Amino acid sequence: MTYYLDFDRTMFDTEAFKEWLWKREGTEDLSPEERVLDAYRKADDGTLSFAPGELSRFLYQDAAAFLREKENSVTVITYGNKALQEAKTKSAFHGIPRVSVMLTGDVRKGVFLAPHAHLHAGAVLADDTPLELEIISRECPGLALYEVRRDGKEEDGRWPVVRSLSELP
Repeated sequence: MTYYLDFDRTMFDTEAFKEWLWKREGTEDLSPEERVLDAYRKADDGTLSFAPGELSRFLYQDAAAFLREKENSVTVITYGNKALQEAKTKSAFHGIPRVSVMLTGDVRKGVFLAPHAHLHAGAVLADDTPLELEIISRECPGLALYEVRRDGKEEDGRWPVVRSLSELP
């Protein structure tokens, strides 16, 4: 079985990371939008970096175990600022062998994956964002989709829900 797993809020505790980052960078007094822009700017110019393994504490416990168990059958796919996402994933996954990461930048995951239908037919994709799942379902109908709910919020209802990666087939 091939798995495509979202990074933020699926494998990585993004809210805890952001609180930690805002304190580390001294940006707690900025608006949420200004904090994000500051992080993007610093990531783009190379002044925001993380030591190897520094961010592994923000991986959900089941995420690291899932990656080790499934090894080469997992690809992490992440949307957002490429420089920041690359820095986060490299640090978070340090020490876990054979982690493959797709950085889509500002291209939605479904649009990014659509030209490669032969690579993901019959695969599983898990994501926490209904918008992403909706686009993926339209662009990549061969994927089995799962909504990840780690935050206790109400589920969308259009896809099966998992609260842990261990619940995936």
